[in-house]
Amino acid sequence: MMSEKEISQGCKRGIASAQRELFDRYSPMLMAVIYRYVADDDDANDVLQDTFIKIFSTIHSFKWKDVGSLQAWTTRIAVNTSLNFLRQQKRLKASTLPVETLSEPPDDSDETTSQAVNDLDVSTIMQMIAELPDGYRTVFNLYCLDGFSHKEIAEQLGISEKTSSSQLARAKALLAKRIKAYINEQNNTTTQ
Repeated sequence: MMSEKEISQGCKRGIASAQRELFDRYSPMLMAVIYRYVADDDDANDVLQDTFIKIFSTIHSFKWKDVGSLQAWTTRIAVNTSLNFLRQQKRLKASTLPVETLSEPPDDSDETTSQAVNDLDVSTIMQMIAELPDGYRTVFNLYCLDGFSHKEIAEQLGISEKTSSSQLARAKALLAKRIKAYINEQNNTTTQ
């Protein structure tokens, strides 16, 4: 098994085995990243293909720094490719759910609700995130999962920092509403 540094050096020299290693090692992780933004399977596969085209065509600009730097670089390309796809599909316009339709997050003082939220499995939460409107989901992912600041998000999406912050607040409120409904549904199912 090649090291990350060997993979990057091999890819820069156009060595097919290094390119294959990079694809085999990183495609599952990159698909998970892409799927957070592009929830349709066919679209996500297209974006993954475009991501690897960009990776291989720009690998000469990659500078290996330390373990994890290649993964971080490829992840950034996957995020940017996903955002470009959403822009091209005109799916990145600001989602507008009226604020009054959004409930407050579950009250953390309620130990039962808090424990139920902690007991949710990751796949259930990720599915709820995937079902958020495109604009909300994109800002939520960029901020909460990929660590972008509101300033970076604003630059990436061509929106104001205030819009980014507002989209995040609405995404969190809608996600909290869905989590609460899911917990209530689960509680009703177990008590019947």
